[in-house]
Amino acid sequence: MYFAAVGDVHGHMYAMLGLLQAWESRDRQKLAFVLQVGDFEPHRQQADLATMDAPNRYRKLGEFSDFYSKKAEFPWQIYFIGGNHEPYGFLDLMPAGGEVTKNCYYLGRVGFCELAGLKIVGLSGIYRENLFLHTARPDIAQIGSRSNKDYIGFIQSDIDRALDFQSADILMLHEWSTDTIAADDIESFQQWLPSLKYEVLGNEYARMLIEFLQPKLVLCGHMHKSYRNQVSFSPGTVTDICCLANVQQGKDAIAIFKLAPDGTIVEVSN
Repeated sequence: MYFAAVGDVHGHMYAMLGLLQAWESRDRQKLAFVLQVGDFEPHRQQADLATMDAPNRYRKLGEFSDFYSKKAEFPWQIYFIGGNHEPYGFLDLMPAGGEVTKNCYYLGRVGFCELAGLKIVGLSGIYRENLFLHTARPDIAQIGSRSNKDYIGFIQSDIDRALDFQSADILMLHEWSTDTIAADDIESFQQWLPSLKYEVLGNEYARMLIEFLQPKLVLCGHMHKSYRNQVSFSPGTVTDICCLANVQQGKDAIAIFKLAPDGTIVEVSN
């Protein structure tokens, strides 16, 4: 059984489909489902753009409206989390998640699903220090009178709910965790993005979830950078880290995994 993970889509639904269908055609296999790591941008209509945190030049309706209006249909079930560029005025109507259109499901601010026997946990948003300790986010009725940035972060209670799941086979994050980058790769990362400071990349709460839930696989996006690593936060456990580019960057935006009968998850060529 094969499934796919996809990086930031930013409304380019047909580019995402093209990458995944190209793999199916080349390898003559069918994907069972697709996991998407945020900045999906499921804008139904122009009004949704006003509830997204992004500069005006990036506020574009995108192609999700075709799928929402049933002009097009996703050929697999897609499960996505929220990033920092989402229409939260729409998504926060279903903070616990739900179906947003046929074959397309939002996992919520913190969510869980079981697919092919895999326990999948997702955390939406990014870490923002000024938001994290809030007991609650502003109500969506306040959108328009509050900064859209007030809706893009996860808060402490989200982390607590994620920890309540106790374990996970796959953990979906938008933002990277601290200690994602191997020491040998730091120099190449700094060449890629000279302003990058390793010590401030990612957030410690994502790492806390990895350490506690001990997933076999962590998926993340946000940085628009393809990267793989393995981490071990406790003896005898190894977690594969899969960071993905955005779909406009091509094949680096997708990862294809094979699920073996014994539950092992192995990345295959895309």
